[in-house]
Formats: sequence, C-alpha cells, structure tokens
Amino acid sequence: MELIAFDSLITLAAGSMLGTLTNVLSVGLGLGMVIFFHELGHFAVAKWCGVHVERFSIGIGPIIWSRQKGETEYALSALPFGGYVKMLGQDDMDPNQMTSDEIAENPRSYSAKKVWQRMAIISAGVIMNVITGCLFFSLAYAFGVVETVPMVGSVHPGSPAWQLGIREGDTIESIDGGKIRDFTDINQAIVLADGPVTIAGKHSDGSEFSTVVTPRQGKDTQFVGIGPASTSKLASELPEGESISMPGMPSEKASQPFLPGDHITAMNGQKIEFFHDMLRLTAAMADQEIAYTVERPTPPGSTASSHDTLEITVPPMNFRSVGVWMAIGEITALQKDSIAEKAGLKLGDQITMVDELTVGRDLDPLRRPNYFTEHAGQAVKVTVKRQTDNGKADIELTMTPDDSPAWMERPLTIADPLVISSIGAGFHIQDRIAKVIEGSELAQKEPRIVEGQKISKVELQHPDVTNIVRDAFGELGTPYVIDFEKLLAEQELGTVAGINWAWIFLQIQQTPNRQVRLFIAPGTEGTDGFATLLEKREPVEGWFLPLRGIPYFERYVHVRKAESLADAAALGVYQTRNTGFTIYMTLRSLFKRKLSARSFSGPLGILRIGLLVADSGMTQLLKFLGFLSINLAVLNFLPIPVLDGGHMVFLIWEAVARKKPSPTVIGYAHGIGLIFIISLFVFVLYLDIFVNRLGFGGS
Repeated sequence: MELIAFDSLITLAAGSMLGTLTNVLSVGLGLGMVIFFHELGHFAVAKWCGVHVERFSIGIGPIIWSRQKGETEYALSALPFGGYVKMLGQDDMDPNQMTSDEIAENPRSYSAKKVWQRMAIISAGVIMNVITGCLFFSLAYAFGVVETVPMVGSVHPGSPAWQLGIREGDTIESIDGGKIRDFTDINQAIVLADGPVTIAGKHSDGSEFSTVVTPRQGKDTQFVGIGPASTSKLASELPEGESISMPGMPSEKASQPFLPGDHITAMNGQKIEFFHDMLRLTAAMADQEIAYTVERPTPPGSTASSHDTLEITVPPMNFRSVGVWMAIGEITALQKDSIAEKAGLKLGDQITMVDELTVGRDLDPLRRPNYFTEHAGQAVKVTVKRQTDNGKADIELTMTPDDSPAWMERPLTIADPLVISSIGAGFHIQDRIAKVIEGSELAQKEPRIVEGQKISKVELQHPDVTNIVRDAFGELGTPYVIDFEKLLAEQELGTVAGINWAWIFLQIQQTPNRQVRLFIAPGTEGTDGFATLLEKREPVEGWFLPLRGIPYFERYVHVRKAESLADAAALGVYQTRNTGFTIYMTLRSLFKRKLSARSFSGPLGILRIGLLVADSGMTQLLKFLGFLSINLAVLNFLPIPVLDGGHMVFLIWEAVARKKPSPTVIGYAHGIGLIFIISLFVFVLYLDIFVNRLGFGGS
C-alpha cells in the first residue's frame, strides 16, 4: 500500500480562498492525476515483471466503487489522500506475505521475483512522479508562467539586508552562485540557507553589487528582510469590502477618485515606474499637494484610445498628536559605511541631545528623522549616552546628514526600528511616557497621565459604532486592538530590541476616523492601571504624514514562456531539479531546527493552496501539480517502512545479506512505520485546523 505523506509546503500566500466549483474540480482532478500516475508506475512495472496485481486503488480506506477487469480489481476508496497497488505477496497491512514461503512458491507473486525486479517495481512510482512532474512543469512553461520579478520592493528597517545596503529597486540575480529567476527563489534560498549567503545583483542605477548576508532566525524561518516589488499601477481587483482609498486619508480628498486599474506614471512631473518610487517621492513631498499623472483604461468597447490621461491632485496631511512624547530608546541598527557609522555612532548608543535640543523634552523622538533631513548638508552635533567600562558616559559626535526623506523607511512591524535615513541609523522608541504635552486633551483627562508611566495597549474605535464601514484595519464598528506584548510574541520576523512605539504611532495615523483609547500599564508610577479615551487628535503644525492612503498596487511580474518544445523541456527539467533540491533542503532545515513545523501544511493546506493557484490560472495549477509530484516522489523514497523508500531498504538488505529479513523485523518495522505515517498525518491536520486555522472557507 502506498501512502502520500504531505510535507512542508512553505506557504507565504495570504488572502481569502475564493474557490469556485470549477477550481475544486480542477484541483481534485489534478491531485487524482498525481496519485494515479504514481500508482500506474508500480502497476505497469509489476505487470511487466509478471506479478499478479490484485487491486489498483485511487484513495485509501473503505472502497466506494470497484470494477473487476481480468485478474485486477480497479477501485476508488473513500479517503483521497493516497492510493495503492496490492500485489500478491506484497501487502503493507499484512507484511508476513513478504516472507511467506508458500506465497513465494507462486511464480507470479511479488516475493518470488528477483531483487532487481522488485527494486524496479518499488521505484517505478517515484520515477513516474518525477517524469510527470517534469511534464507538468514543461506544459506550464509552454503556456507561459507568471513569475514575480526578483526585484526588491521593500526592505525591513534594521534587517540584515538593510544593514548591508540592499535597497528598494535592487534586482537579485544570484544567491551563492545559483541563478535567481523568480522572487520565490530568493525566499527559498534564504529559508533553506545553512549560514551566510552571497547575494549578487544590480542596483537600480545599473551598478553591480555582491554582498555576504547572514540570515536572521525569525519565529518560524530564516529571513534577510526583503519583499518583492510592485508597479505603480493600482490593483484591478480589490479584496472584498476594501476601498482603493483608505478612509480618512488624503486620497479620500483627491480632486477626483482613483479607480482600480489606474496607472500612475508621474508625481508632480517626476516619472515613476514602481510603488517604492512612489513611497520615496511621497515622503519627499510630504508637505506638498501632489499632482498624480494617471493613465486610466478606457471602458471595453470604446472607440477611443486604450487609455485616458488625467491629473489627480491629493492634499498633504499633518501627523496627529496623541498628547504624549515617548522615551527615546537605543540605536538598534546601523547601515554599513553609513554617515552615522563613519561618525562613530554605535549600536546601544542612546541619542540624548541633537544640537542644543534635549530629546524627549525639547524634541519629540518621533520627529528626529525630520530634524536630520531638514539639516541636510549641515553639521549636526549629537550627544549620545554610551555604556563604557566605567559606566555610562556622554559622547559627542558630529555628522552631516544627506537629504534622504524622513520616514521614507517606515517600521513595518512592531519590532522594526524607526530609521533616520539621512544618516543610516535606526532606533527604538520606548513604551514609557517621557512628556505629557501641556494643554492637550490627554493632559486634562482624569485619572492624570504622568511621565514615567507605560502604555501597554491601544484601542482604535469609531465614535459611531452603528455606522459600519471599513478602513485599513477592518470594520469601524469593531475596535482595532494593538496589544504590544501579544503582537511582539506573534510577529514573524523575530525581534532584536523589543517594542517600537513608532510603529504603533504610525498605525494610529492611518486611522484618522477612529478615537484612541490608551491603556496605562499597572505598576508604573504608582498606578493600578487605567484606560483613557482621546476623542480628538490635533494636527501637529509643520509635521506631515509621508502617506496619502492609496494601498493596493499590482505585483511586478513577467511571463516566462518557452520559445520551443525543447526550451519547454529544458525549463521543465530545470524546475524539476530545483524543486527536488528545495524539498531536500527543506527536510534538512527541519531536522536542523531552522524551519518551524508551523510552516508545514497538511491536506487542508494543500487543498487551499491548490484552490488559490487554480484561481490564478491553469499554468499556475500545472506548476503546483508539478511541485506536488516531485514532492511525492522525494517523500515516498524516504527510508520509512510502509513507504517506497522503506521497501527499498529491505531490498538492499536482502541483496547484501542474500536472504530476506525475518518476519519479526518486517512486522515491527511496518508497525512503527504505519504509526509514524498516521501520527504525521494527524499532526499536519492539527496544524491546518488549529495553528494555521485553515478550513474549507479560507481565512
């Protein structure tokens, strides 16, 4: 009997599953084909070797349909998680058949055949899966596969990639000498790396780079902190219930609405091509009205040109105060060869003064990036508190910042530092209150908030809960809760320096229609803990948000299509080899504990991924089935009793020892193997339901 052990399909996919009946049938047929061809390999070679095949079943468990044709029963079984070919003298549920002398006397039994014939029969399923996997890949490339261009679109502040100067717009061409074709190749190479990796490619200006990066261990996998690029074209389709403009943000006040499919080609006359270009210019023009040049597709059937060109203006928006300044934290990230590093700034330093301004008293730590940008080209005196052998000492440094826009590199998670791009340094802002702003709404609230208290949680809620609309964080009628410690524990990329208030503050800025409830932690400055509600947030004069509230853009992709049948075959072979190597490296990373079991998917996860890729088109489904075929081939040849690899181990034993293993050894081995397979299946099913929270409706 052959069982499919569903392995760790590394899923970074997100979004809801919108499976249609057609997709369900496509995925079901595809999975059935993968199983069918595997079992067909065993069946065909067994017949060629003259073995009596009693049953050929797709699925395992109780038989729901069968038909006898000749000496073989062809069946469909209830559980579609595998299949089997039952041969005379070979039955995993009755391993004694393999050592039975009576059965071995039958020349048509499996056990009567020569060792090399049995090896051929056992390995035929795996070989068939490799062949069909290669065919699936080749067919996909013949039609054309949509691949994500390996261009960097985002860099996590403070991450290994950020520290070594990998920037948005860089194109990754190779990792450790291996060619990169798709952004997923980058993810796989990093996740499965065993130590530092050499990343090579081209910067956005065309200059080449090569740098050695040491991946950081996150919650579940390794990472270097980069994400794929998006174009400057707005998404044609939006998530259900979402708007092309974030409620309350400047884009809602545009001279005319943006529409799905709009292609932004310039901002205030400066040409753009990618979303990261937009982010940079939006930060640089934070205090200005921005005129977007937009190419809008004309309606289908129109006799006009394929698009209209129009201009949409969007006003700026001030940051809004919550009535407190938070305490400055330490420097947690430095870019290699940056202005800050060359000036002598070190990790662990705490900047206490900038020129003659005391940070936290005269200068809001959140506005420090703006201060440096505003003083671009000028010498800025910085006083830092540094831990020395003799205790903490004040050190004076001088640095001349460049004109990189403030808040251009925003924290993407609660653990990311706030970056001063103009000097190449990142720092954390603590959750402890350094100053209550005199005259603010918060200063007048009871109980009184005082310096030294800590904020432990923030709730963003709408004043009119009966008006159920949506914003960036869901329905306005439902409070959006930012629980600092919970988020820190759940965030995927690991943490170096803990909570950063700057990220929390940015979430507050993106929900201007909501009121803010601050929770003061008990035990700080004599309080038992309390919550206070801010009904209004006053704009901060002269401080502008580097966002306009246009969230959805199309991913930067290209179609890789084979130029000939030979090219399709070559691409199929390449993808087959690459997939097999990836699965091997995945297993190695698992055993080395560099990959968490949370990254695994079971049958529900595989079904969900299949429905998602089927919704993306037939070529993506073919590529997925190719991966699944190679996956099945590799896993079935692992040396685990009950699987093909376990049978091969016994055959090698017999070939070397020139005698069959004893019935006792085979019986115990098969029992252990069966328990292992069942336990693995239950485990990945548990991950699907309770950890990854997958169901037939998606999430």
